[in-house]
Amino acid sequence: SEPAPRRGRASSYKGALIQDSPPRETKADKSSSSSIVFENATVSTPAGHTLIRDLNLVIEEGTNLLVTGPNGAGKSSLFRVLGGLWKLEKGKVHKPTRGGSDKDEGLASDIFYVPQKPYVSVGSLIEQLIYPSTLENDHKLVDDPKRLRHLLQQVDLLYLLTDCGRYSGSEEGGATSSGEDISVSSKSSDKASPGEEDAALFDAASTVVNWTEVLSLGEQQRLGMARLFYHSPRFAILDECTSGVTNDMEERFCEIVERMGCTCITISHRPALVAFHDKVLHLDGEGGWSLRDLEHSSSSPSSAGEEEEEVSESFADEDDESRSGSSEEEGPGDYRKMASDKVLEGMTNSMKKAMKEKKRKGSLDHQKAAGSQIIDSHYVKHAGSKSSVSFANLEELGKAGKEAAASSQGSGSLLKLVRRLLTSSRAVGKRRGTLMSSIESSDAVGLSALAACVVLRTAISDRIANLNGQTVYHIINQDRPGFYKLMVTSVFQSAANAVVASSLKYLTDHLALGWRERLTNQLLSYYFKDDRFYQSVHIQHLRDVDQRLTRDVERWCDDLAALLPCAIKPVLDAGWFSWRCYKLTGAKGISFLYLYMVLGYTTLKAISPDLAFAARREHELESAFRQSHIALRERAESVAFFGGGHREKQCIHKRFVGLRKHIGSVLSLRFNRDFYENFLTSQLPHNVTWIISMIFSLQYPINIVTDVKNQAAMVKDMRYLATVITQTFVSFGDILGLHKRFTELAGGAERVMECFNKFEAERNLEGMGALVEGGGATMRLENVLVETPGGSKLAENLSLTLSKESGSLIISGPNGSGKTSLLRVMANLWPPKQGTITVPRIFFVTQKTYLTEGSLMAQIVYPHSVEWGEARVGGKQALEDCCSELLASVRLSYLLERWGLDQAESQDWSQTLSLGEQQRLCMARGFFHCRNAEIHFLVLDEATNAVSLDVEEDLYDMARDLGITLVTVTQRAGLMEHHSQELRLLDGNGSWEHLLLGNK
Repeated sequence: SEPAPRRGRASSYKGALIQDSPPRETKADKSSSSSIVFENATVSTPAGHTLIRDLNLVIEEGTNLLVTGPNGAGKSSLFRVLGGLWKLEKGKVHKPTRGGSDKDEGLASDIFYVPQKPYVSVGSLIEQLIYPSTLENDHKLVDDPKRLRHLLQQVDLLYLLTDCGRYSGSEEGGATSSGEDISVSSKSSDKASPGEEDAALFDAASTVVNWTEVLSLGEQQRLGMARLFYHSPRFAILDECTSGVTNDMEERFCEIVERMGCTCITISHRPALVAFHDKVLHLDGEGGWSLRDLEHSSSSPSSAGEEEEEVSESFADEDDESRSGSSEEEGPGDYRKMASDKVLEGMTNSMKKAMKEKKRKGSLDHQKAAGSQIIDSHYVKHAGSKSSVSFANLEELGKAGKEAAASSQGSGSLLKLVRRLLTSSRAVGKRRGTLMSSIESSDAVGLSALAACVVLRTAISDRIANLNGQTVYHIINQDRPGFYKLMVTSVFQSAANAVVASSLKYLTDHLALGWRERLTNQLLSYYFKDDRFYQSVHIQHLRDVDQRLTRDVERWCDDLAALLPCAIKPVLDAGWFSWRCYKLTGAKGISFLYLYMVLGYTTLKAISPDLAFAARREHELESAFRQSHIALRERAESVAFFGGGHREKQCIHKRFVGLRKHIGSVLSLRFNRDFYENFLTSQLPHNVTWIISMIFSLQYPINIVTDVKNQAAMVKDMRYLATVITQTFVSFGDILGLHKRFTELAGGAERVMECFNKFEAERNLEGMGALVEGGGATMRLENVLVETPGGSKLAENLSLTLSKESGSLIISGPNGSGKTSLLRVMANLWPPKQGTITVPRIFFVTQKTYLTEGSLMAQIVYPHSVEWGEARVGGKQALEDCCSELLASVRLSYLLERWGLDQAESQDWSQTLSLGEQQRLCMARGFFHCRNAEIHFLVLDEATNAVSLDVEEDLYDMARDLGITLVTVTQRAGLMEHHSQELRLLDGNGSWEHLLLGNK
C-alpha cells in the first residue's frame, strides 16, 4: 500500500531549537492519564554514577520527543526507570497505567517499547507479531488473514509467508509442536495460489521457527515495527529501532506511526528523525540536560540553499543556559559535556547532508549515487522461488548423520566413545591395535587399583558372612571368651571394610574426573578448530552443544566410572558365592538356585522396557528447558520493558510441562520394571533361601539331636548359607541391573558421540570453491557464489578486486540480501561453493560486539593476550600509551578515569557499557590491530550504527588517516563519501552491481 502524504509538520527538514524552561507541573499534569511525567527525577546507574539530575519533563499525548546525547549519557537508562527496571534515586515518575496504578509490570499497556535489537523468540510468525500476548488469548491475526498480510506488507516482510528457501536449511526440517529450537519456514514462491496462501497463513500460526537465527538485524527490526503497528499503543519508546533499516523504510515507518496517532519517544542519532518530533531532550551524561522545542514549517523553502541557511541559523541559536539541571562540578565531566556539544553539532551537520542527499540522489537502496558508474554487474532474470537444495555435502552429511544416529543406538555409540576415551591420543589418531593394547598407562593403574579394591571388598564380604555364623555358634555355646575375641576381630574388619569402601569411592571419582578432562580436551580440540564452534551451531544446528560439552560429558563420565565397580563386583561375587553354596549344598542346592535365577531373570528381561531412547529424550528436553532460561537471561531487559514476564513464564512452563510429562511416563515404565525386579530378585528369593536351607538340613552329615555343639555348628553353617544365597541373589540382581545402566549410559554416549561426528564431519563440509589466504595487500573474488547453508543464492558469479589503491568498498542492499553472508564467506565461516577468494590479513568489527573478560586493555588487544600486545608494541608502557591514545580517539577517555586500563579484570563490560560505547571500544580494537598486526583490511558490519554521527565521522576520518582500507556494510547513506566503490546486492536472488563512486 502506498504511504499517505506526510503531514505539514514533518514535510521538511527545517527545524528550530528554541530554549524551553522546565515545565511547571500541576496536579492535573501529575494525575493525567494521557501524559508521562518526570518530576525532579534523578537517574543513576546501579553503580551510583549520576546520569540525569533533577529532570522535570511532561510528555503529553501527541507531542513527540527526541532524546539525544553521547553514548552512555543515560538515554536508555531514563526509560529503564520508567519501566521500573532501575530504581529512581530521587523524584517521581507518573505514566499512563492500567486501572490508574503505577505498579504495573514493565511498561504500561499504553506504552510500547521497540528496542534496537527486537526480542524475537522461538515460535510462530503470528506469535512474534502479537508478543507479549499469546495465541491463547489473542486470535485477531489468525481470524483476519488480510490484516496479517497488511502488517507484513507495510514493513516489506510479506515474503515471510511465502518464501521457503530462506529457512529450508535446517537439518531438523518441518514444523514441530514440541517447542524445540528449530529454524524452518514453510511454503513456496512469491506469488502463491489461493490454496498455497491458506497453507502459508496456517503455517504463520503453527510453524515454529527460531527467528533470531533466520532473520537479519534489519528484518528483525522491521518485524518489531510490525509488532508496534499491531498493538497501536498511545505511546511508543523507540530505542534506535531503525538503525538497521534503509532510509526509505525509516521514513515510511515514521509516517505510519504518525498516521496511527501514536506519541513517539525516540532515542536516535539519525538526523532524518528530527523532522518527525516536536521536542528534543538532550543529555550530557554528567547530570545535565536541556529541553527545547522543535518548530516545523509546513511550507517548503524556495531553494535548498535557503533551507540549509535556516537550519544552520536555527541550530546556532542554542544557548548554554538552556542546560537546566546541569552539574556545576568541573573535572572529568568536562570532557563528557564537550562530547555532548559535539553530538548536537553533528546532528546539525548531518541534517544538512541529509537534505543534500535527499535533493540529489534519494535513498541508498534505490538510486545510484551521483557521479557513479557501473564497473561490473550480474542480474538474475528469473527469481522465482529460491532453491530449497542445500549444499550437496551438507545434505549428504545430514543423511549420514541421521543414519549414523540410527545405527549407533544401543551399544554402538557407547563402545565407540569408550574406545575414544580409554585409548591414547596417538592410538585414536592411528586407529590401530586392540583396545587393551592402547589403554593409557594412568587408566591401567587406576583400573587395576579399582579391581583390587573390588576383590578385597568381596573377600571382606565373605569374611563378614562367616563371622555372622560364628557369632551364632559362640552364642549357642555360651562361649564368652570366644565371643569377645570375635567382637575385637569384627572391629578391625569393619575398619578395613571402611577403608576399602572409601578407597573405592575415591578411585571411582578420580577416574571420572580424569576421563572428563580427557574427553573435554578431545572435544574442545575439535570444537575450536577451523571455527567449528560456529559451524556446528549455525550450519549443523547442534543447538545444545554447550550442555553436551559440559553437563552431558560430566554425567556420562560419572556414570561410566560408577559402572566399573558395579560391573566387576557382581560377577566376582556371583562366582565366589556360587562356589561356596555348592560346597555347602552340593549339586542339588546349586542347581535349584540357578534354575530359579534363569527363570526369574528371563521373565524380568522379557517384561522390562528399553529405556535408552527415553534417557536420550530426557536429556534433550532438559537441554531445551535450560536453553529457554538462557535466552531469557540474555534478553531480560527487552522482556521486562514489554512486561512479557507472564508470556515467558508460559513458554518456559510449557517446556517444563513437556519435560515433566516425559519423566512421568518414564516413571510409570520404571515403576512396572522396579516392581517385577523387586519381587523376583528381592522378595521371592526368601522362599528359595528357605528351600535350599531345608535341602542343606536334610543332608547335614552330623547328628544334631543330642549334641549342642553339633547343633551350634549346624546353625552357624545355615546362617552362613543364608548370607551366601542372599549375596548370590544380590550379585545376579546387580548383573541384571547392568542392562539398565548400559541403556542409560548409551543414551548419554549417543549425544556426546554426535558432537564428535559433527566436528569431524565438518572437515568435509566444503564446496567446490576455494579460499586462498595471502595475496599480499589485495583481496580478490573471482566468480564467487554466495549461498546460504539452506541453498539460497544471494550473489552469483561475484567478481571484484580490492586494494589500497582501489580504495574502500561499501556494501549495500536491502535487508536479507546477503551483505553479512558475503562477509561470512570471506571469513570462511561459510565455505564458498563456487569460485575463488584470495584474502590478505583481515580484521572484522561486527555489529554484535563481543567483549571478553578482562581489563580495558584486554578488550583492545583481543583476540590476543596483553603479553602479546606488549611484545608487539615494545613493552608495557608503550602498550598503555597506545591504548590510551586509541580510547581518546574514539572518545572513551572517561572510561580510563572510572576503571583504568588494567584494573577492572572482572568487569562485565557487556552490561556496564552502552551499545554505542561497546561499538566504539571495538573500533579501537580494530585500529589497534591495523596499526600493530599488519592488517590490510578492516571489515565493518554495521559497526557504527549505535554511535552518534559526529563520532562516526571521526572514526572514518581516523581510518583514512591510518591508511586503512575499509569494507563497510551499512544502511547509512552518509557513509558513501568515505568509500570509493560500492557493491550493491540487489534482491537476495543473486543479482548485484559493482559501482565506482565519484569520491576520491
